[in-house]
Amino acid sequence: MNHKISLKMKHLFPFSYVKPVFLLLAFLLISSGCSGAKNDARGERIPVSGLVYYDGDPLTSARILFISDTPEGKVKSAGIVREGIYQIPKQGGPVVGKARVEIYPTIPEMEELEQLLREAKKQGKPIQDPSKVKIPATYNKNSKLTAEITKDGRNMFDFKIEFK
Repeated sequence: MNHKISLKMKHLFPFSYVKPVFLLLAFLLISSGCSGAKNDARGERIPVSGLVYYDGDPLTSARILFISDTPEGKVKSAGIVREGIYQIPKQGGPVVGKARVEIYPTIPEMEELEQLLREAKKQGKPIQDPSKVKIPATYNKNSKLTAEITKDGRNMFDFKIEFK
């Protein structure tokens, strides 16, 4: 009798369609909403790069944000500063136009910090202890730093943080 019930259940709930429907939905999600910068309604994403200095020396470790206001909403683009250098690729970059820039201190993991210190010592470069870097709010949450991102420009922006 159990065998008859299971046969009836198979006819009432045929699950053979689940896999093709799932695959179709996954394909549609990937092809429409997850395509990245190319289809961003807020504007074309642009790669940016540059240098960040802290009291005249390359900033050891930080997070940099480019925040653009567009009619469709804010666009935030984040990058990591390592040894004074940052690069944000096109797929995560800011949109064309004026962007407010914020720079926040970060402390790298111990292994990364040791590597940074070894490389700096080997190259004779100065390096700050990231745990002692104090970036004033005028360079992050109250930042007046800006960058004008252009479609056909170099889009290289350098920032100097003074804390002395």
